Amino acid sequence: MLKIILFVAPLGLDTLAVAVALGLRGVGPLRPALAFALFETVMPLVGLLLANFVGERFATAAVVVGGIVLVLLGIHTLREAMEDEDETQDLSFATIRSTALAGFAISTDELAVGFPMGAARLPIGWILIAIAVQAFVVTLVGIAFGRRLGVKTGAGTSRTAGLFAGLAFMALGLYLAAERFIPQLPSI
Repeated sequence: MLKIILFVAPLGLDTLAVAVALGLRGVGPLRPALAFALFETVMPLVGLLLANFVGERFATAAVVVGGIVLVLLGIHTLREAMEDEDETQDLSFATIRSTALAGFAISTDELAVGFPMGAARLPIGWILIAIAVQAFVVTLVGIAFGRRLGVKTGAGTSRTAGLFAGLAFMALGLYLAAERFIPQLPSI
């Protein structure tokens, strides 16, 4: 259960950051929530396929590489959180095509998370269910929250969620890699 929480929580924080920004723009919640839940659930499967391919050949290396992927994802998330740009400005939910493109854009983190998820031998079904539920709920809550906040407070909330997501990705990645080299560490 702890592993599921550790993999899903940073994704929820990242989704929250985007959802608050969408709420500040006045975007309706249902279409983004459905798109994010669908794409954030499917994309880890692609990463998982990559992990299985590499993992069959290089078991220890796959976990270490998965940890490195999470650290790099954390650095990317931190960098995005520190920028003053609104990453949601180009996201549109007006048509099915634009909704699919927005869902794809927001789910690249989940693609990266799929790799270490498979290499760490996590319960894939439960994680995918948890990702789907958190993406849907967090998007609804984040958009509603963003609509009620002022622009300055909303931007700060979005930035804070992004910073915590980045730090959580980095910590999890470092721990997964360290687990392979320090057998005394408790397995998460």
